[in-house]
Amino acid sequence: MITSMKHTGKAKSVLEGMVLSSMVSIFVTAILSLMIATLLNKERITWEQAGYWIMGMLFVASFTAGKTAIITVKRQRLAVSIMAGATYWGLLLCTTALFFGGDYDTIWETAAIITAGCGTASLIYIPGKRAGRKKSGKVYR
Repeated sequence: MITSMKHTGKAKSVLEGMVLSSMVSIFVTAILSLMIATLLNKERITWEQAGYWIMGMLFVASFTAGKTAIITVKRQRLAVSIMAGATYWGLLLCTTALFFGGDYDTIWETAAIITAGCGTASLIYIPGKRAGRKKSGKVYR
């Protein structure tokens, strides 16, 4: 058990964190996909640039999934973040199988981007040395 964390009583179970992070990542993916489709439709970006935008979308969505899981569960940050990324990757695999007939051409690049996004989230949200501890001032007598 981590003793340097502040116990607020607001931590949720791992399952609740995974469900919430999956919902957030799919929502972010849908919003960013709509934005990319709008930019392509208005010819603000070319089809060659769309791949880079999609990689950025995957990174942002996996980062928000990892961040949501870390903030929700509040323990074992790296493991929870990687589980959120694996859940998001699994959802993308299922979506690919359902809509595109299982054409898994660049699925390992997708996995690398998702791992980078969730890993970045877990590194950013590492608590400091004195996280959760009250700073007591010196008592002068």
